[in-house]
Amino acid sequence: MAEPLKNVYTEQFVSDLCSSWKIVLPDLNESTFRQFVFKDDWNELELKQRMSRLSDAMKLILPDDFILAARLTRELISKLAADGFAVGGFEYMFIPEYIEKNGLAHLDISLAALQHITQYTSCEFAIRPFILENQKRSMEFMLSCSMHQHPNVRRFASEGCRARLPWAMALESFKQNASPIIPILENLKSDNSLFVRKSVANNLNDISKDHPELALRMAKKWIGNNAETNWIVKHGMRTLLKSGHCEAMALFGYAGSGAFTIEQSKVTTPTVPFGEYLKFQFNLKNRTSKEQIVRLEYAIHFLKSNGLQNKKIFKISERKLKGEETIFLQKTHAIKPISTRKYYPGEHGLSLIVNGVEFEKHDFLLHM
Repeated sequence: MAEPLKNVYTEQFVSDLCSSWKIVLPDLNESTFRQFVFKDDWNELELKQRMSRLSDAMKLILPDDFILAARLTRELISKLAADGFAVGGFEYMFIPEYIEKNGLAHLDISLAALQHITQYTSCEFAIRPFILENQKRSMEFMLSCSMHQHPNVRRFASEGCRARLPWAMALESFKQNASPIIPILENLKSDNSLFVRKSVANNLNDISKDHPELALRMAKKWIGNNAETNWIVKHGMRTLLKSGHCEAMALFGYAGSGAFTIEQSKVTTPTVPFGEYLKFQFNLKNRTSKEQIVRLEYAIHFLKSNGLQNKKIFKISERKLKGEETIFLQKTHAIKPISTRKYYPGEHGLSLIVNGVEFEKHDFLLHM
């Protein structure tokens, strides 16, 4: 079993952190810092709670003058990087959390600190209260970040203003009106960093959930610019493609479902013991005389605790079929423990999806 992420915060981690702290804050009271972090309830805290504990410990040792504290925080993250610590991961996200919790009354100082810190560890969560507090000024700042020379800062410009950023507070105003985000994405749509382009695609996908017409207008405007932008468009349209949205399908040249037939489809494991594999197979035929692009997916209709089913879509492949060509496909899907799903014994379903249209559903039994 994988080691819980929260266990990254070891005694050694805090010791190394304090060593770097002492360079920028010579009068650091390490004993006070450590005692606060490792209070009696430490073992019960989860990842985000441990991050918050560390950010609160920073407040305990830093000066009350936030301008000075922000400068020391910037110096700390730079020192950690200089000392060779892997600050590019999630481990140091408690540092921008300190700015988030304590800097709302010092907008410009906080924004400058986040721009520096995000070069070392992501500030995508920390920026959001500032956007809520002062959207106009914060989004002007984010727009300037989209033109920064450092890719982490440019990625921060897109990721930080996603309306539906996972595990973060939603930006409801951008669900209602996404227009403040668009200039940022326009600046980044051909970025030379895949790290940045992934964020742009995810932001476009978020927009498509609330404003599909706007997302499609952007996609139609961008597609064909270059290979990098084409990838963003395809990835950013994934929710609309999964839902079988006709305009999104047409944008990528997918034929209507009437161009295909599915034959001899069956689940070859009608009963699946938990921990084993669901197996299925089918023939797919291009009924037309022309070559057609096909996007193949399947949906598993998972049984819920209330006896209803919840559909989850998985991609099989995307390919071209020659005129009147028939192909045979078989697929397996692991029914194994994952942290994001709870399984229930009983009747589940499987259906095939061709260019966004769902075909015949088959039932199978899951035994726990």
